[in-house]
Amino acid sequence: MPPLYSRRPAARTLIPRVACAALLALCLPGPHGARAAHLTDVADAMDERHPVEVDLDFGYTHLKKQTKITRENVQLDPATQKRGIVLVDELQHIETTDQLDFRLNVGLYHDLELHIIAPLLLGQKQEWGFATVNGVSVQPVSTLQNNKINISGCNATGACDAANPILPTPGQSLRAGFKDPTIGIAWGPINEEREQQLKPDLFPPGHPVSTWVLGLDYTLPLPGDVDDPSKFGAASGAATAGATSHPVIRKAHVFSPWTAFSKRFKVLDPYLGVRANLPIPVGGSSAGDGSYDNCWHPDQLADVATQNCAAAAWKGNTGYQPAYTGAFTFGTELVVVDDKAAQQKVAFDLHTEITWFSPSRGYSQVSDALGKLTYEEEHVQALTTLGFYGRIARWLHVRVSGTLGVDTPHFLTAENIGKDLNGDGQVQISAGAATKSLEQSPSYDFRVDQPGRRLRAEAIFIWGVSGALALNF
Repeated sequence: MPPLYSRRPAARTLIPRVACAALLALCLPGPHGARAAHLTDVADAMDERHPVEVDLDFGYTHLKKQTKITRENVQLDPATQKRGIVLVDELQHIETTDQLDFRLNVGLYHDLELHIIAPLLLGQKQEWGFATVNGVSVQPVSTLQNNKINISGCNATGACDAANPILPTPGQSLRAGFKDPTIGIAWGPINEEREQQLKPDLFPPGHPVSTWVLGLDYTLPLPGDVDDPSKFGAASGAATAGATSHPVIRKAHVFSPWTAFSKRFKVLDPYLGVRANLPIPVGGSSAGDGSYDNCWHPDQLADVATQNCAAAAWKGNTGYQPAYTGAFTFGTELVVVDDKAAQQKVAFDLHTEITWFSPSRGYSQVSDALGKLTYEEEHVQALTTLGFYGRIARWLHVRVSGTLGVDTPHFLTAENIGKDLNGDGQVQISAGAATKSLEQSPSYDFRVDQPGRRLRAEAIFIWGVSGALALNF
């Protein structure tokens, strides 16, 4: 967004100035009327010599997430010499994502923008295999490999006598395609740059202000085949997904209100932002309609599913329930060069984003291996990003960054065993018996959802790199 009362920029050279400016950046005062930090930058319109701003942004992200997965096991605790539940190493999971993001920003009025984001997933590959301890695979002693518990429980005669591996290991899955697009608006009711550019002969100087932006985004579900985890792992009957990738469409309406602030202090431009994601899954009247539901494949669930999936009491209780999230971002830009006349800028950006995820039933690290959605506990993710921003000219912007992060440990399989339908204060379960209980959840898996057998994400390490090229008109 150019200044309100700027003159036509003179031709200057950016590169010779960068080295000198980098050395003197901490000593020099910041320019009057500095552009806002990227988080609070809004496409503009109706300005002098710039009636409409249009930004085209092309971004690429490579992200890798590595997770060590443990499982609860009842055994002798070496620390106490008593039997109890301990966590034993089971799996190592790696998720590699390559994605393109296309973004269009259009200025509608002063500090009011309409934007559209279209993500294209080039590939998301998940790989899982047995964990190693001191360089040795746990396969011979794996509780997943040597499992004897039946998915429906052990009340049926002989149900838990023979070894029954829970999931194929090693295994992999592959996805690609367009993800659900986002459309949104952003409005800056207070713009620090605009306030500082008011003509002093008409407007008396006021107090310094922070740039403030409000936004609302809406992610709309695309038509087409939904992401179906039953095509992978245990449900597919194969250890690998093959060369063909599958869709990534999740089919949920997501409303995302957000706000952000920034304030320039000489060469520092600190900022903070708050964002929430409020998803509503798309309902369906039959298998294959709407967001994914575990009851689309009752043959892959406990034996009560054949009866209970058709019952009104469980309608809507076995399907996709994406997490509500709340994110808090804080950081600062270190401005090395900011030439207002030539409209050139060089800055480094360091920020941290902390995101809370509510309990959810979704696509966890073990969903593809088990061939179904699993119920995850709430957890927190922390990501730190170091980036570089360069505005070579008014119409050309470049950004590159690297990210490191972690997730807090949490259970990946924590489905509720059922619900009290008759009001007697108890949940009746059949656990494999001939008479099936309507109160037992069709999604409950006695192998991995029962306390003492649950799967848990422990050490979760995230790293990635990204870059973007933006054209401004």
